[in-house]
Amino acid sequence: MFCERGWAGLTLDEVAARAHVGKSSLYLRWSDKASLLASALRGIQEEVLENPAAGPSGAEPMTDDPAEPVAEPTLRDYLIAHAHRRADLYLGEHGLAMFRLYAEARAHPELFVEIRDEAMTRFVLIERQRVQSAITAGDLPATASPTRILDAVEGAILMHVLVTPPDLVGRMRTGLDAYIERMVDDQLRAAGFTPPGS
Repeated sequence: MFCERGWAGLTLDEVAARAHVGKSSLYLRWSDKASLLASALRGIQEEVLENPAAGPSGAEPMTDDPAEPVAEPTLRDYLIAHAHRRADLYLGEHGLAMFRLYAEARAHPELFVEIRDEAMTRFVLIERQRVQSAITAGDLPATASPTRILDAVEGAILMHVLVTPPDLVGRMRTGLDAYIERMVDDQLRAAGFTPPGS
């Protein structure tokens, strides 16, 4: 419903009708439509961002021995997989909900405080911490900015999806692996990234 109608068109009555439950059942778990929407958007992000299958072919570390420890992905690996998961989110069934979230949070900041915290801020802080860990480990110089690096990666994916005409989405998907790798490499090179062990 949020995809179709935005914040103004979202009603608990219709949510209950579509879910085939009584409205009172919704109120047992969510106090209002803001908390319901926050929970739904958080669930969408968690489902996509925690999907180990997301990302380019071969991006996930593989081993033949289940007992063998899997190496920690480099920052480059992390950002490439993260960019793919973001693209999957925007191009997936609920992508429009995320685009609406960004617009509605700007239009109704006072109403979207909880929703921003649940569906945006928490995930951004996790991503920034991963980049900060690379700075602490010396893979990036101390002058590198997690905010600017992630803004560049996130912004590139968002714009790449937004400006692609619907009839060219298939072609865009075909070239997504190469686009993401080059884009991430550009950002890391500009930030002074040193791969671990080099």
